Amino acid sequence: MTRWRRWLVALLLCGAGAGLGPLPTAAAAPVTDAGVGTVVADLGLDSQYGRPGFSYDGAYYSHLVPSGDQCDLHLYDVAGRRDLGLVHAHVVCDSNQTRWAAQTDTLQWQVDAGAPEITVYAWDAGSRQVSVLAPDAQVTRVTGLSADGAYLSFIGRSDLHPAPPVDSSESASFTYDRAARSSLPLSATQDVRFLSWSPSGHRFVGEVYSGAPDYTHEGCFGSGTSCHVLSAPHVYNDSANWSGDGSAVIVNAWSDSTPVVYDFGDGSVVPLPKTYGFPFFTFFVGGDARRVVGYYAYPGAFLWDRQTGKAVQIPTQDAVWASPDGKYLLYRSAPYAYHYRNVATGADALATYRGTRYPGAIDGYWTKNGSSYMGIGPGGCSSVRQWSPATNTVSLFGPPSPAACYYVPQKFEHDPLPSSASGRFGVVYKGPRGNATVEYVADLRRHILLGPVKGHGEDFAPAGSELLVIRQSTAAGVDRLLLVDPTPVPDVDDKPRWSSVTPSTGTAFTVEVGQQVHVVLGASDLQGTPVNPFFRWRTADGTPVASPPRGWSCERRRLAAGATVSDCTFAPPKDYTAVRFLDLSATNHVTGAQSDTRSYRLEAKPAPKATGR
Repeated sequence: MTRWRRWLVALLLCGAGAGLGPLPTAAAAPVTDAGVGTVVADLGLDSQYGRPGFSYDGAYYSHLVPSGDQCDLHLYDVAGRRDLGLVHAHVVCDSNQTRWAAQTDTLQWQVDAGAPEITVYAWDAGSRQVSVLAPDAQVTRVTGLSADGAYLSFIGRSDLHPAPPVDSSESASFTYDRAARSSLPLSATQDVRFLSWSPSGHRFVGEVYSGAPDYTHEGCFGSGTSCHVLSAPHVYNDSANWSGDGSAVIVNAWSDSTPVVYDFGDGSVVPLPKTYGFPFFTFFVGGDARRVVGYYAYPGAFLWDRQTGKAVQIPTQDAVWASPDGKYLLYRSAPYAYHYRNVATGADALATYRGTRYPGAIDGYWTKNGSSYMGIGPGGCSSVRQWSPATNTVSLFGPPSPAACYYVPQKFEHDPLPSSASGRFGVVYKGPRGNATVEYVADLRRHILLGPVKGHGEDFAPAGSELLVIRQSTAAGVDRLLLVDPTPVPDVDDKPRWSSVTPSTGTAFTVEVGQQVHVVLGASDLQGTPVNPFFRWRTADGTPVASPPRGWSCERRRLAAGATVSDCTFAPPKDYTAVRFLDLSATNHVTGAQSDTRSYRLEAKPAPKATGR
């Protein structure tokens, strides 16, 4: 397609209702069973090519639907519960050719316009319009869309704004400014090749390619349609590691490949510290650019605060798992044992979480809001455990039946988190050893499994709701997508509550031999359903044990409306147990919903020696 015809198409698309195509096809209230919750909509057949999925705020969902030898790009309005037909959306069945902007509801795709050119389109939620992008250029490959949807990066050429001689005349890097409606080459006096957009705004990183004989790669750090070349850092093969707010990026120094942080605010280039060794893998913690975790050996890591300049060692035996909100770091400190670090205060403590992880393995994930970490206990076929860093307590799901094992999804660096935005729901699998065949939704507020799911959970909405897309196979061999709200109906508050006399979590009891302490532990349910207490014991180093400390005894009584109370006494004898930890939970006898766990420390000490007169 010539650039003039592109302009014609762009003008035609400016009319009212240009974003609307065929009539809606998704059913608003289908008679379909997903095994959990309520089916909100039947999104129809899917090509099985994956992304783009939800928009950044969960307001829209897009997927590829088989149509002849190609696919139709479908768009669903989640809040309006209706299909939004798109024009010019008959595309190649390749999810890599469609994308959502990272921080706005802009959907971009491409249509072949006769090899090697393509026509690039975008739909914007604000205008509900489809528009042509880069109509003033001949586009051969799209390389990205800025997070704010304001710029498109691509490979191609332009007769209106030709690339300088340092570029290939047919494959230069351009960025298209949607507001100015202009495509400009990145190169000026050097050959600049686009690499990646920041996750916020429209900053980007490129590489300066010199070619033979030295093939040096300088870094080009820019915004919108231009960038500034620096000779110190170099970037290659999209190796840039961005901070969540897009204000800084980690690249490598050309001289010795030392990771450095380029700050877009002041233009500074600061190398990561080598106090504990050479940092070979690094990432920002949380949503800003203040703190960086780096691995300096295997095993070994450090946390660097760019604001204070201080780096502290993290004695991990494999990796470090940072909560999405940047508040906590979880790491394995010994076989099955874990420590966690409060990033803001620097406090480091033994976690009550114990996992089945071995060096290099990934057996858990943080919920999206950082409130919980989901994993499997020691031994592989163990209980699912939900660890809450704010209270350092664990809630258990299980154990599984003798012939089955629990599994949790493996969360890799760029995978979507397998939990809802609020952190209430997560994903858990169960099946024979080594075969996670059945999927469940974990209700992390009630600490109970829902399901099994009829199909496979594809992705939770990243914001705005608890919605989950579930993929189901059909008799025709083509998958169908369902939009599901996993919230139980009715959503009864059946979670047991602790009585006011029950000590708060973290309470410590220190008792001398010959003395005693009385502890009252009570729980009830708002619905008046019977609840039962469960006592789990740990040694001083966190190892689970079956027995309480010597001198511990309880009298349990059932009260009115299903409430329960345990009158407990701790009176350590001469052959006392030095330290035990108690993890206390209560379970709804009818629904299985669990209370939050409370943890206590019980320490016995010898009686003071008598002194003579």
